[in-house]
Amino acid sequence: MISADKYEIRQLKDLTEKQLCKIDDFIMKGSTNGEFINTSYYLGYHPKGRFQDDSVAVLDRGSGEVKGVMMAAYEGDVLTSHPGTTFAGPVVDRIAKAEVIEIIMDKMLSYYESRYREIIIKKTPDYYTNQPFHLIDYILMHRGYTFGMSALANIINIDGIDCENDILSLFHPKRRNQVKKVMSEHNFGFSLEEEIREAVWINMNENLHNRFHAKTTHTLEEIRELKKRFPDHVKTYYVDTLEGEYSAFSLIFLFKNVFHTQYLDVNYAYARQYPNLLLIKELVKTARDLGYRYFSFGASTEDGGDILNYGLYEYKAEYGGGDILLPVYAKKVM
Repeated sequence: MISADKYEIRQLKDLTEKQLCKIDDFIMKGSTNGEFINTSYYLGYHPKGRFQDDSVAVLDRGSGEVKGVMMAAYEGDVLTSHPGTTFAGPVVDRIAKAEVIEIIMDKMLSYYESRYREIIIKKTPDYYTNQPFHLIDYILMHRGYTFGMSALANIINIDGIDCENDILSLFHPKRRNQVKKVMSEHNFGFSLEEEIREAVWINMNENLHNRFHAKTTHTLEEIRELKKRFPDHVKTYYVDTLEGEYSAFSLIFLFKNVFHTQYLDVNYAYARQYPNLLLIKELVKTARDLGYRYFSFGASTEDGGDILNYGLYEYKAEYGGGDILLPVYAKKVM
């Protein structure tokens, strides 16, 4: 039997830069359920004071080896993992013994349950791990956490795609014909670029304001900083006319097993020529060329999942695939 005394819990704010680097390395290991958006280096782009941080790690008392992490912040007596990113629940090594994972989880959850009235855990969604991994769900439910969701998101399984016709076969007939049309006319070019064009970010915010009275989650300065910090995980793709006029744009987050469209935009001056459809077709091809199994369109819901945007959902569904819930577990501590 493994003793829980073998491990200790530490607040990240008390750790050295060297220790934080070790924690980020642990999160990015292929065998954990963590992603780059869960690292302290990613979350560090937020301005100081935006969140009241209470992130923790579980370390081996003897070796100092990292065994588990949870990025979290609090407001009053409510703790959320982590409000500054899409999901940031407990990160553990999936190849560790189940007994060890349970001890690690108990350390983290007991710490939070002793300090806060309510705990909200935005767990890594299904399909983000290479193999099904519901041990975390099992442990949370056994501790009295109730299952909920923060969003309904569209996702496509592209594991079986071998050629362009396989991509087109995913699309609904109307979209397939539109993609074939824009491909046959040769009016646009698709490219990967390092630069995030300011004019494109302005256009995207104007589109979001006009259609949804919304704005981008990140400012241009923030997203440029994230791209600088994570050049291998944040990519920008463009579709332009042959004369170099902006037509469509995507900002991609490259997760371990998921190719995720964080932002998509179109220049409505060219919308009738479908450059955005060409963009999506090329992105699916790029994702498969890079070896990804899943292509994520992101959430189709608003207000924490309470409102389904039918138009947005149907638009994404026309490219094939299915949908998943972004899970949330919550517990009120008496």
